[in-house]
Amino acid sequence: MTRVNVAVAVSDDARGWINEVAAACRALGLSHTATLAGVGVLTGSVELSNLRKLWAVTGVVAVEVEAGFESPAASYTIQ
Repeated sequence: MTRVNVAVAVSDDARGWINEVAAACRALGLSHTATLAGVGVLTGSVELSNLRKLWAVTGVVAVEVEAGFESPAASYTIQ
């Protein structure tokens, strides 16, 4: 199974109960690492097969999957 890092955006209306949204996401497999209540974002990881379930949580307006990033300059030293 493939696990992906995600950022879950919570609607403005749901920010007052973001902890309940986080609990619902955890129940669906989110390994929750942080709550950014000020901006309405939850971060963590989830099995790719469970990704779609997060969209069904009341208060969730977006689920962003972290894209891989590889710096082309990784072998260079910054001075």
